[in-house]
Amino acid sequence: IILMKADIFKAEDNPTCLRSRWQLEAYLNQQADVLEKDPSSVPLNSFNNTMTQLQTLAPELHRVQFLQYLNALCHDDYVASLDHLHRYFDYSAGMQGLFSRSLSPHQDNIVGKYESALLCLGNLHCYFGHPKKALEAFTEAVRVSQMNNDDSCLAYILGAISNLLSKIGISSTVGLIGSRYSLGNNIGLGTPLSIQQQLLVLLKRSLKRADMLKLTSLLSFDHISLAKFDLKHVQRPLVSFGPNGSTKLRTCPADVCKNLRLSSHVLSDFGTDGLSIANDNGSFSTSWLRNLSDASSSWHSSSTKPRKLITNDFDNFHFHAQPSPIPTSVLQLAGSAYLMRATAWEHYGSAPMVRMNTLVYATCFADAASSSELSLAYVKLIEQLAVFKGYSAAFCALKLAEEKFPSSTNSQIHLLKMQLLHERALHRGHLRIAQQICDEFGVLSSSVSGVDIELKTEASLRRARTLLAAKQFSQAAAVANSLFTTCYKYNMQVENASVLLLLAEIHRKSDNAVLGLPYALASQSFCKSFNLDLLEASATLTLAELWLALGSNHAKRALSLVYQSLPMILGHGGLELRARSQIVLAKCHLTDPEFSGI
Repeated sequence: IILMKADIFKAEDNPTCLRSRWQLEAYLNQQADVLEKDPSSVPLNSFNNTMTQLQTLAPELHRVQFLQYLNALCHDDYVASLDHLHRYFDYSAGMQGLFSRSLSPHQDNIVGKYESALLCLGNLHCYFGHPKKALEAFTEAVRVSQMNNDDSCLAYILGAISNLLSKIGISSTVGLIGSRYSLGNNIGLGTPLSIQQQLLVLLKRSLKRADMLKLTSLLSFDHISLAKFDLKHVQRPLVSFGPNGSTKLRTCPADVCKNLRLSSHVLSDFGTDGLSIANDNGSFSTSWLRNLSDASSSWHSSSTKPRKLITNDFDNFHFHAQPSPIPTSVLQLAGSAYLMRATAWEHYGSAPMVRMNTLVYATCFADAASSSELSLAYVKLIEQLAVFKGYSAAFCALKLAEEKFPSSTNSQIHLLKMQLLHERALHRGHLRIAQQICDEFGVLSSSVSGVDIELKTEASLRRARTLLAAKQFSQAAAVANSLFTTCYKYNMQVENASVLLLLAEIHRKSDNAVLGLPYALASQSFCKSFNLDLLEASATLTLAELWLALGSNHAKRALSLVYQSLPMILGHGGLELRARSQIVLAKCHLTDPEFSGI
């Protein structure tokens, strides 16, 4: 129990009052919500004075430092914001700790601080785009965790390394995770492992440790990460020769669905085995205060009794909507599984399943969702509107999303707006506007190698499409070839399928159908390996167009390819793809000398 000033909770009766830490965590969460939604309404100096006083009274509340970091960042005081951010990471790892350990209080003050601080430091470097420094911090954290037998921290470090390898493009980790304390460059095979093989081994090792230590949240996170790996990587055996050598070189949708189901199953059993120990992050407290405030205001509006006669506020809370006692982090992981399902169905080409899973996330997990993940759900829904309803409907929905997520604080909505503007400019033939948007994409991406790979890929892809629309075929092909090299270097095989299809389109429009055929066939092969059903149908349609461009003798072959792709296109394709398929079908019939319209 901490003695606090009354202005924090607006108690009119007493100059000072006693507040529990449970309520203080709720207050800090409320202030974080205010800073996120309307930072201009929070004065810099008075807020810092309140936070400084709170830190003096309760130095173990490290979240105070994080709020001061947010406040300084919103007021453009970058030196102070960086200072508070480092303090937050130091205090969260050292003063309060991150993991529950069965050690004596004296030991806990020594063991766990250093490796936890290194884990936080690695996450800090990862977030701000320094993958090599992050890997160095993680490698040292692994060494210290093994020295101190800190299995919980070690499991989280392995999960953090796998998250880094999957999110940030790294072409080589030689010399970074090559120590004997971490993964190593070989697993007893005598050959170095690729980044993807290291990632898979790390994920499985982290999953095994999380299951053994009953770390529920980490266990669910690892299942989601494995689902993402199974979605984007063809699993090749470490030893691919001999009688037991596997020849299957395709992704497996069944494994993706299995891991996502296991993730949801783990979280649905939360609390049944004693794992739901009182979560002290203040999320339950925030909902409690909000409901209590609503209940009290409604009670005051209908009551004529003076405030001095109120003896117990419990009934006001008890008979109104109750918050969920499940920690916010657990609900966020459950929601992430639905977002992952939506992404998987985007790859597999089922538009109804994309909309269904995204709507489930936006409806059921919006309260616990972070701003970035909720905005991602909005982005997916608006993209569906653009493909199936047109740009007018998409821009109407985008306007509502911009009001909810200001572009200044959310980059995903801003990127979506730029993508839609670029698509519309290309369709209308406004090439100058399209080129300006391409330049903006290039400015947004970081100049650091290996960072913002997806954004850089998007910028190059749109630049190539703009050059293609301007009929600058050689320059468009050069950009696309360079992009293919980058995607291959960072093992972005799913993106390679789109780049190969773009190269086929460039050669078709430049009247070099013979040169375009190998690219279309290669794209089709990539799509089959990764189960990209809708993109495979689009590649098949491009292949039909290429055969058709070679002369009327190939009209029947082109017609057969069109009929092969029509069920998928008509069932799940957007407006443009469906219209394009009908045009190609008509051209096939008109080119065929044996066709008669009578």
